[in-house]
Amino acid sequence: MTDEFLTEGLQSDRYLKAIQLISQFEDEIEARLRVFDQALVDEQPQLFDSETNINVKTNQNSGSALAIHRLNHEMEGPSAPVDRTQRLNVHLYWMPPTEYDRTDVDGALRAFGYKVKGAPEDVDQEIVDRTQEGDWSLSTASNPFDSNTVFYKHIGSVDDLEAAQADLVDHFAAFGEKYGRE
Repeated sequence: MTDEFLTEGLQSDRYLKAIQLISQFEDEIEARLRVFDQALVDEQPQLFDSETNINVKTNQNSGSALAIHRLNHEMEGPSAPVDRTQRLNVHLYWMPPTEYDRTDVDGALRAFGYKVKGAPEDVDQEIVDRTQEGDWSLSTASNPFDSNTVFYKHIGSVDDLEAAQADLVDHFAAFGEKYGRE
């Protein structure tokens, strides 16, 4: 770092502008995740209680992820299992591609998707199998944060995000009931 770099940053408020851009980006991603979460809830309303609080988290370095933006939505509806706690997790994770076994991605993997935290592994595996047998354009991966499966698409634009959201909502509409009471 040079004196000139510091001077330019001070004179043009470069640092302040960078912080403001980060904050605005995070707010807009959170808004998109809230819309995504609600679309998933609308597909399987029996799994959710409308009074449930949603936990939001943004972190710019969370261990194995490069950055995360996520919402956790407790599954406490009338058809949700009573013997275990499950949370719908919608997210945008920036990951090293090797974490998701993606050698085709140059740079950071931007995984936009969902998982159900606390779901039985056999349910996740059944949904993975049916996803791979079907005509779904989704990727699956072991979750680096817990034992559940992530259903996601790598995105690089708002158009990609919107297409991924539509595919993921259709996927949850088709398979989300599996996370309910047996």
